[in-house]
This record gives sequence, structure tokens and C-alpha cells, in this order.
Amino acid sequence: MTFRVRVFLLVVVVALTAIGMTWFLTLSLAAREYERTQSAADRHRPQIVDELARYGLTHGEWTGVAALTAALSERTGLRIRLESTFDDSVVVDTDHLAGRRARAVAPVPTTIDPRPPLDPLIRGELQGDPAAGPPAGPAGGPAPAVPWGVTPATLFTTPLGGPVPRRDLNPARMALKQVNQYRAALLARECLGDDPQAALPLTASPYLSTAQIAAGGPCVESAARQVLQSDGRDRDAFEACTGPFVADRSQCMSRAFAARISASGLHPLRMFLGGFESPGLRSLDPSAALGLAGLVVVAVAGTAVVARRVSRPVNRLTAASQRLADGDRDARVPTVGSDDLAQLSRSFNRMAEALQRSEERQRLLVADVAHELRTPLSNLRGYLEGLQDGVVEPSRELFASLHEETLLQRRILDDLQVLALAEAGTLHYARSPVDLAELAAFSATVHRAVAAEANVVLTVEAPAEVWVEADPDRLRQVLGNLLTNAIRHTGAGGRVSVRAVRDGDRALLAVADTGAGIAAADLPRVFDRFWRADKTRQRATGGSGLGLTIAHRIVTDHGGRIDVASVVGEGTTFTVRLAAAPPPASSRH
Repeated sequence: MTFRVRVFLLVVVVALTAIGMTWFLTLSLAAREYERTQSAADRHRPQIVDELARYGLTHGEWTGVAALTAALSERTGLRIRLESTFDDSVVVDTDHLAGRRARAVAPVPTTIDPRPPLDPLIRGELQGDPAAGPPAGPAGGPAPAVPWGVTPATLFTTPLGGPVPRRDLNPARMALKQVNQYRAALLARECLGDDPQAALPLTASPYLSTAQIAAGGPCVESAARQVLQSDGRDRDAFEACTGPFVADRSQCMSRAFAARISASGLHPLRMFLGGFESPGLRSLDPSAALGLAGLVVVAVAGTAVVARRVSRPVNRLTAASQRLADGDRDARVPTVGSDDLAQLSRSFNRMAEALQRSEERQRLLVADVAHELRTPLSNLRGYLEGLQDGVVEPSRELFASLHEETLLQRRILDDLQVLALAEAGTLHYARSPVDLAELAAFSATVHRAVAAEANVVLTVEAPAEVWVEADPDRLRQVLGNLLTNAIRHTGAGGRVSVRAVRDGDRALLAVADTGAGIAAADLPRVFDRFWRADKTRQRATGGSGLGLTIAHRIVTDHGGRIDVASVVGEGTTFTVRLAAAPPPASSRH
């Protein structure tokens, strides 16, 4: 498994763990916050319901309830949302009033009923409660016919049941009186107070205080007269609930009373309580805190593993590169495993080795060039000093030898220049179609005299045309180097053969000899600068030691390859492989 895959899997594990823990913590904290909010709502709901219901009861309308609701929300920390049961409109939303983001509320509402309840005395009369007095009439019979007898002057001043004997109490008359008292109290309070939204002082019959009734004067009497003038339908509805055929007179009377009260325009509200919002860390329970701690540990441990895994080899690479830059060519990085960082370390080691070999080759090149030039220059200097001192007699043979040494120096310098241009990529090639068969025949002809002088048989095997796209002069230089080396290292009576054939899409040019051969250990160095298989013949042969290096570079620049195969005592074969080309139009018949 590569380092990249391991890092990817580790990141995936950390990410999935983070997602899972986030999901778990969100649900856990949300559940806790919901439970906390619901607990607070259950604790404060009775108080909120009571105060809002009292407001509606004492004001007779919901105008102005927003201030009370906002105060309750501030005191309890809950969101209070009130909706009308009449048209489902929103009456108050404390989060909107406060200008904050709306929090969640419980889905089940609580009803705020602002209507005054039916007086317990009336309920007792309807249910035959002995504690409340005797029943309204004989068992199963109608209630006694009692005059309604309520006037504006007596609406507030007489209790619900009086002034009549207790046995003559009429629940219908009492219910109607309570309805009229509530309606008239609202009208009278509006008339008495400067603020039309002022609250009633009492939440039960007669809803006005004794002082207000006594001091009310025209306001109280006018309000009572106004409501008594329109109580005909109310009277009929209440009286119908006391009939002999009514199964549940108490329930009937309660419904009629609620309908009459609601007719004044006041309607109940639906209250939604909430406060559930995005929880904080302070809401964590032990299990959630443990899960969060585990997530942190996993994230930190994973990060530490990745950091350690990356930083250690990177630090080693940094230190090794610094030593390499400081001149320590033996700097290497230990490699363990097969991941990407290990491959990077191996690449650095290969680069350091290549740099070390390059410097070694450079040092060897300088040494080899100095050696190659020192010997002929020393010879020239010695002979010239001898001639100058008169120790050596001038002769034609001496000057010919000195001229040969000079030509050798020139060849070395020319070869070095060609090699430098080739390695710099600036050696010019004039490419054109070249027939390797013709090139082999021509080169063999040029070298046949040298081969004959060395008693070496030189043959050519080129049965057909073999075309390539190349620089003919550079290819002749390559083949000339190969033939010169082959003849030079083949003893008398040996053979050198040149073969040019086509092998599929490749063109082959091979030079084989029956010379001494090259040891297997030396084959990798054949194309090195100034390398010679026979160290003892380097001066006698007059070679520069750069021919094969130049040949290798030329073939490589042509997109080809030059190989060598050799067996000690049997001979050596150099094979040049180039891309074959179609014959030019002028050569086709």
C-alpha cells in the first residue's frame, strides 16, 4: 500500500469519524436542549397561561398583550408564540419582537381561554349540589317561574342569586346576569378610565370593585342599561338549558355561557412554547463529552501520524541535500518500505550517485586529457630541447615523427570539440536518405588497404539496399571508428566483417571481428571517454580514446542505439540500430 493511499485512508477515517461524531453530538445536544426547553416550558406554562388568560379576562381584548408576552418571555427565557383560533393569524411572537432568529417550538399548543368561567354557584344549582343550595325545582320538573327582575340599578349591587329565596334560585337568570355583568363591566371600565385598555379589578362576578360601582354613577348605569336592552336571545338560550328534556343541564349551560361571552368579540389563543436552539458545549452530557474527546484524540493522533510519517523522511532528505550541496557526495538517505516517500528517497540516492559518478567522470576526463596531451607534448619538448642544445641531429625521420605527434594532438582536440558539441546538443546534422549498404561498401573500400597491411581480411555483407534518414558524414565517422578499432584489435590472419541488413522497421549496421575480445567486466565502460581495452597499446596505436564515445553520441542523436557483444578470445561485434526509412523516389524502379 503506497503512502498516498495510506494518507487517503487515514483522512477518510478521520473525516467519517468526524461526521459520525458530529451527527451524534448534534442529536445528543439537540435532544438535551429540547428536553431542557420542555422542562422549562412545563415549569413555566401554568404561570404563563394564568397571566395571559387573566389579561384577556380583565381587558376583554388581546390588544396590548405583546408587552406582557415579551415580559414573560424575558423572565422565563422561552419563546412564546400566540396564534388566533379565529383565523390562525399570529398575534405575538416574542423572538420576532426581540429581533432574534426564531427558535423551535413544541408542536402541541396550549389553549389560552380568556373567557370568564360559569360561576360555581350556578353549576351547583344545575347539578343539585346540597352545599350550593336546594335544586332549582322538583326532581325532574321545571325550575320555578321567577321574574328576571334585573335593572340597571341592581345589576351590580345584588348578588347572582338574590334577592330571592334560596329555594327559588334560577340558574338561567343567574347565568344571564353574570354575562351582563361582564359585558357591562368592560363598558363601564372603558368609560371610567382614561386608558381604554385598563384592566378590570376583579376576575369574577361582578368584575367591578365596590368603590368603582359606587363612584361609577352614569358610566355604570349607562353600561348596565346598554347590555340589558339586548339580552333577549341570551335569555332564551339559557332558559332552554333548564328544560326537562335536557340530559346534561350543566354542560348545556356552560356552552351557552361560553357562546354568549365569546359574542363580545374575545376569542381564545393557541400558545406554543419553545426555546430550542443550537446547543453549546456546555450542554454536553458525559457520553457526548466522551465522544467529543474521542474525536479529538483520533484527529490529533491521525494528524500526528501523518506529520511524523511525512516530516521524518522529509527532514532526512533536507539534511542529506544540504550535505550534498556542501560537497559531501557520499550523502545518502536510508530507505524503508515502498511508499512514495521511500521512492523519493531512492530517487535522491540515485541522483546523488549520478552526481558523484558525473564528478568522478569529470575528474577522470581532466586527468585523461592531461595524460593524453602530456606524453606527446613531452616528446615534442624533449626533441625540441635536444635540437636546441645540439644533442639531437635534425633529420627527415625526426621531423616526420614530430609531425605525427602534432597530428595526434590535433585529432584529440578535434575529437574533444566534436564530443563537447554533441553532448551540448549543438552538433549539426545534415540529414538525408542514406543507403547503409552503400555506406558499408564505401567504408570497407577506404579501410581495405589498412586491413591488408595488417593481414586482416575485410568483407562486406549487404545483399540489399537499407535506407535510413541520417547525416551520411556522421554515419561514415561512426563506421570508420568501428572499422579502425576492429582492424586495430584483430591479429594477423583475422577477419573483420561489415553487415548492413533490414530487420522489420529497424536498420542494422554491424561490424564484427575475430580479435581478442573484451572482458565482460569491461563491456559497460566501452563507450567511456579515453577508455581502451588494451592499456599497453594506447600510444602505439595513436588513438585518442574518444572514437567510441563520439560514435555512441552520434547514434543516440539519430534516435538509434549502439550495442556491443564480445567473447574473450573469439571477437567483438558492434551493432548500430537505426529506424528504417522508405527508399527515396529517385532509387525506385
